[in-house]
Amino acid sequence: MKRIAYLCLLMAAGCSLPKEEKEIAEKDASYRALGNYCWDEIARLKTRNLAVTKVVRINGRADSAMVSDSAGLEALFRPLMDADVSKPSLADAYNTDTIVNQLVPGDTTFILQSKGKQTRPYQLILDVDGQGRIKTAQVTSYTTNLVYEYRQEVLYENSRQLRISTYQKIIFMKPEHLEVQAWFHPAKAQL
Repeated sequence: MKRIAYLCLLMAAGCSLPKEEKEIAEKDASYRALGNYCWDEIARLKTRNLAVTKVVRINGRADSAMVSDSAGLEALFRPLMDADVSKPSLADAYNTDTIVNQLVPGDTTFILQSKGKQTRPYQLILDVDGQGRIKTAQVTSYTTNLVYEYRQEVLYENSRQLRISTYQKIIFMKPEHLEVQAWFHPAKAQL
């Protein structure tokens, strides 16, 4: 009963908002931050009992491992979580393009590209299905100056793979290239 009364009060208060503030409130209510989406994906991967195979390459040397815990999944998704452009400080930092897929009704691609050169991430491309779930996410980040160069590409395909490629060079040091590929697949049944 208290909830219904509270909702009625909120609706009544919302009716008295100026048009601009009402639009912002409606927009914020439907928005889902990329970081929250990643946490939901981690939970979904664990409940669906998907196995995660990870291959890490550093300057050409490779090693593989299985990821089985939440901390490992969080570490995999961290570069995607860090690409969340919903921070108030980035409010006017991106140009946004929306492309509606004419072949698959409801599918939409959102492209956010930085207006400045050193914004992190520089570009974010999200392919979203009709239910609002992310099908693919691509993130491009880079930083360059006289002393340091950094580039990172992240590609996530829902329930298939997550790929992170990072290049870093500090003046007077050898460049380093790190690539992480993680594949999501059904866990083998234990006998």
